[in-house]
Amino acid sequence: MRKGLVSVVALVASFGLLMSCSDTTGGSTSSTSSTSSSSSQISSSSASISTSVDANHKINPYTRDTTSGTRDGFSTKIGIEKAKSNDSLLTSSVTQVTSNGDMMAKVAADEWGIGYASFSDLSANTGVKGIEIEGVAASEATVQDGSYKLQRNFNYVIPVAGENDRSDVKMALIDSYVAFMHSVEGLAVIKNKGGILDSSVINSAQSWDDIIADTTDNPWATTLGLTSSGATNTSITSETVYFVGSTSVQDMSTDLSTAWSALFGSNEPQINHNHTGSGDAVKKVADGSGDIGFASREFTDAEKSAHTTWTFGKICMDAISVIINADNDLISNITLQQLRDIYVNPTAIADSATSETNFGVDYSDETPITTWSQLVD
Repeated sequence: MRKGLVSVVALVASFGLLMSCSDTTGGSTSSTSSTSSSSSQISSSSASISTSVDANHKINPYTRDTTSGTRDGFSTKIGIEKAKSNDSLLTSSVTQVTSNGDMMAKVAADEWGIGYASFSDLSANTGVKGIEIEGVAASEATVQDGSYKLQRNFNYVIPVAGENDRSDVKMALIDSYVAFMHSVEGLAVIKNKGGILDSSVINSAQSWDDIIADTTDNPWATTLGLTSSGATNTSITSETVYFVGSTSVQDMSTDLSTAWSALFGSNEPQINHNHTGSGDAVKKVADGSGDIGFASREFTDAEKSAHTTWTFGKICMDAISVIINADNDLISNITLQQLRDIYVNPTAIADSATSETNFGVDYSDETPITTWSQLVD
């Protein structure tokens, strides 16, 4: 049946090519231009044909850069933690991308691609699809019960007052943003962006009006002159709050900051988002180029010990989705070992001693996976 399908497709394609070549009315240039401009649509619509008949095609793996919290979580969960910061431990066929959005765009444009991205952003890209891990699909329920293996937290960090000449108003704005994240209204934004929340967090949340009314516990509300109709402190408008860190958290933090700033009425603060990876969250808050940092991984002991007076907190839970091109119908499930064997550099596990040195585990009996046929039952 597959051979018959290939023959039919080839015959139709050949007929189409002959028809286009027979156009001698001066429209050949126009035809070529039209074909070129719509090439992305053609490759997308044709992918279901080519992938269904050529499982022997090589796999094109994509990964994030070494500052990425998503790469950290992915590498750790598939058993090659040291590869989160060491490119040489990954296969030479891997392509590095710059952000969560870039990852999805690259895999959406590559019918043979495989990568990983934040589950919270997956629904916004119809060019890719998530697949099951060890027979379990990513969902709110499977993340909460722990059955989905590739999961992590979204976290934030803010500085202590008095660093980098931040004004009292700037610090009050930072504190108010964190309070909004944990309010009923803020949690609704997080949930709408795909963030996964514990029921205890939702049930214990206060409304924004109740939070700003409690000026004893929240003195920043007085500094900002916050009321249910806005803020009375006009100096707020001259302040810019800089949001930095994880690209996976960027969309969520952008929606949060938009909803938060609107609460100030005519005295809104300025907002600047410059997300370059989880590894930059603490660095940029420390040097003053960031005020609120985000990470799609846990902050390290070294990061915390260097800033013991700062506040490190959790926003929500998220899953790391393994993604393939939306037209790839070859697989719907993959194991952690198969992912490891796709991404790991074979020389890094060439023998027991080498594997133990690199990863602390002997993976030398595992076979590298380079073609889709190795994943098809």
